[in-house]
Amino acid sequence: MIEVIVTTLNEAKAAARYGANRLELIADMRAGGTTPSFGTIRNVLENVTIPVHVMIRPHTDSFVYSEDDSETILADVGLCRELGADGIVFGALTEDGRIDERLLGEVIKHKGDMALTFHRAIDEVADLIQALDVLNDFPEVDQILTSGGAVTAVEGIERLEAMRDTATMTILPGAGITADNVVQLVARLDVPFVHVGNGVRTDGRLDEAKFQNLLEQMKR
Repeated sequence: MIEVIVTTLNEAKAAARYGANRLELIADMRAGGTTPSFGTIRNVLENVTIPVHVMIRPHTDSFVYSEDDSETILADVGLCRELGADGIVFGALTEDGRIDERLLGEVIKHKGDMALTFHRAIDEVADLIQALDVLNDFPEVDQILTSGGAVTAVEGIERLEAMRDTATMTILPGAGITADNVVQLVARLDVPFVHVGNGVRTDGRLDEAKFQNLLEQMKR
């Protein structure tokens, strides 16, 4: 199955029509994604029937957040809960490159029944396996979006395998996934979902032909 990055209502509708199984709704894709606006979240949730997971990231400066950032994050989590989002996508680190357990715990307290994906902040930790051990202590984390610490999921496939074997949650491979490599990744990792962005886009726009090609490859 495919989780697709979308940034607007039009993209969300198109991705659902093309065959996406789940959406990751973000703003500012070029910068790696930030929290979308209230209006965008509400409109997407009201107009698509597949699950929508919303990015919770107040800025792209780093994954280390101040107290002011934390207040914004918790407010956005509460907003997503009230609007009926299916899940949130969040990650935070400490100054020394570890999982920010305190802030993660606060997010968990505020998220209600929404699913929680710890995003690619994990690919910037000082010790990936140690970070995974920490996340294993949080049963509320449903999945981890990761490239195995590499630039792309294909380059990080051996680490992704090790993470899959150690994790108590689902590993969601992402970064650089296309129709040309998705079969290799799914076969090696045996995961239920892959996360795609530019792999189904041309010049920044969703491309139905690339979408269908990816879906066809995944059926093999």
